[in-house]
Amino acid sequence: MTEYEQIAGEILSIPKFTKEKHDLAILRAYLEALGNPEQGRRVIHVAGTNGKGSVTRMLSGFLQQSGRRVGSFLSPHLVRMNERIRINGREAEDASIVQAYHALEQIREEKALPQLTFFELLFAMALVIFRSEGVEDIVLETGLGGRLDATTSIPADLYVITEIGMDHEEYLGDTMESIASEKAGIITGDSPVVFHTGHTGSPNETADRVIRERAEAFGCGTVINCNEIDPIVEDVTPYGIDFSFRNDYDRYDYVFLPTKALYQVENAVTAITAVRLLFPDMKKQDLQELIRNSLKEFRFEGRLEEMRPGLFADGAHNPSAARQLAGSVLRMAGEEPGRKLQLIFGASGDKRIPEVLKELSVCPWSRVILTRYEGSRSASVEEVRETAGATFSEGTMILTAESLGEALQEAEKMKEGLTFVTGSLYLVGELRHMLYTE
Repeated sequence: MTEYEQIAGEILSIPKFTKEKHDLAILRAYLEALGNPEQGRRVIHVAGTNGKGSVTRMLSGFLQQSGRRVGSFLSPHLVRMNERIRINGREAEDASIVQAYHALEQIREEKALPQLTFFELLFAMALVIFRSEGVEDIVLETGLGGRLDATTSIPADLYVITEIGMDHEEYLGDTMESIASEKAGIITGDSPVVFHTGHTGSPNETADRVIRERAEAFGCGTVINCNEIDPIVEDVTPYGIDFSFRNDYDRYDYVFLPTKALYQVENAVTAITAVRLLFPDMKKQDLQELIRNSLKEFRFEGRLEEMRPGLFADGAHNPSAARQLAGSVLRMAGEEPGRKLQLIFGASGDKRIPEVLKELSVCPWSRVILTRYEGSRSASVEEVRETAGATFSEGTMILTAESLGEALQEAEKMKEGLTFVTGSLYLVGELRHMLYTE
């Protein structure tokens, strides 16, 4: 076993979800002892229920396209822990992980500080690595919530909040107002705020109000509401989506995104609207060129990703994300009316499974294969079967498989169809590991 493997094992053994949060003062004590590695770098902080990972990657891509050296902190990872820490899109090297871990351990021992949580530790390691790599811009994706998240321990130069929905209620509260308050908690200074909290045509008024009140309390002079922007999908081809929109700064006609995930259009609108605040002196024409060139290269593993011909994976695990996925599936089904649709579904036991399945049931599935991922948080097949039987139409064949491998074998029996794997990022990660590392 290499030193990296040993350290990765120790980090991954730390519980990832705990209801009790450390006071951020503990993490700040570590960062101060490290010489505040975030200082001297521009920080962009992204929070939200759905879309924050996509917007984080898009903003990182824009900055990299401009020639800036960019560090991205992302979550969760699908296969390897290193995926969470990236420099110009490249995963952190194993050696960098080892060095950063030792730096944090040395601080803990010298200062007699409490052990950091899983997410706090990786975040602090990321900042150490970003400093050593000479990063100019840091783009942070919030892990859970925002107010007490480790990423909120440092000030940001731009706050971006994406769609807010019901998820992680056991940690964030069970009302839209409480969840929105947690997300808006990333706002801790007077930097600009850009938000897009609902779907086009159906704004999340509660979340919008909470964010505006928080921004006003901190004296944020610039607050931009992307819910007021109405993008138009011009065309969906086998290669991706062309869309157009106008914001208060410029008009964008036939912008290309290399994905079939319709929900990425709203994420792109948010990222494009936010990025002009990072380049206030750039000419509109030059910014348009930068945006278009960057988005042509956009990729996001596990977001309606075609892993094999006709086999798609999406990490939708809450009702709003499932609704967005269903919209894309229906569009794809309309483009290829002769092909049958097949769903492989597995989810965590603490998720709103009945509501997720209800959103997915609008698609004309020929077969639904219920399965589970490896891990104690996975819902059992038996738990899901009864709900699925009462949710999908009578013409849908419902099957079960006790592992993802068995589910894929069963899925292969349906020829010339489209298969979608969803319900959990853990399930998608297991699929990526199965397909790409064996």
